[in-house]
Amino acid sequence: MLSRSDLFLFLALALVFTPLELWRPVRRVATDWARLRTDALHIVFSGALIRLSVTALMMWLIWATRPILPAALGVAVRGQPGWLQFLEILLISDLAFYGAHRMNHAVPFLWRFHEVHHSSEKLDWIAGHRLHPVDQTLQAAIIAAPSVLLGFSPEPLLAFALIYRWHAEFTHANFRIDFGPLKWLIASPQYHHWHHADEPAAYDHNFGGQLVIFDWLFGTLNMPDRMPLKYGLSEPIARDYIGQLVHPFRRRTAAAVATEAEPSLSGS
Repeated sequence: MLSRSDLFLFLALALVFTPLELWRPVRRVATDWARLRTDALHIVFSGALIRLSVTALMMWLIWATRPILPAALGVAVRGQPGWLQFLEILLISDLAFYGAHRMNHAVPFLWRFHEVHHSSEKLDWIAGHRLHPVDQTLQAAIIAAPSVLLGFSPEPLLAFALIYRWHAEFTHANFRIDFGPLKWLIASPQYHHWHHADEPAAYDHNFGGQLVIFDWLFGTLNMPDRMPLKYGLSEPIARDYIGQLVHPFRRRTAAAVATEAEPSLSGS
């Protein structure tokens, strides 16, 4: 369930992003109450499970690696200025994000969980919460582990966590904004909407979280001047919450198996 702090954060996000989506939407869409109900259940139940799972996993990882990592490493890392620590956390975490995200698309078993996030046919800030607990626990732990284990100070870690959360909502938002030249550096709605596009040319591109540079370096950047015409999956999955939770464990159809066999069509 949502804690008081989580509820406060969710209301703050709603107060910011809902007016933006009404003001300058990428496209105006009719309210889909069934979709909103599903995503609300993801926010309440999947969100709580993900937070608990990631916390437990990180605590175990810190305990398991304590005898291996030298204490002097953490002392040296925390001895740097806070602004430098923040930049290092941003680069390290986004590289981890890129690697984990690309792995979720490339490995068929992991894609079964990750495609729940890609199943929404209407993209907005609420759709960004549609996350399977297994998928997001693994990805969040991979993103957080390097910075936590290196021993960065709590303040830059907290600053990054807050920016990460707000920026994730922003890149999913149904909000039209021109980033200008910054779109080649910082992830924007235009950039991330193309990651969710159900168009063959868009498959397996734009894996970054906050930054675009790793897609540019590894040749996975795709950002046409227009916005996508269609979102979601070529083979839709269940629209209800329970159906999406059990989706990864269901038997695959012949069409889905054939699609997974083609690396360029492994996801949208």
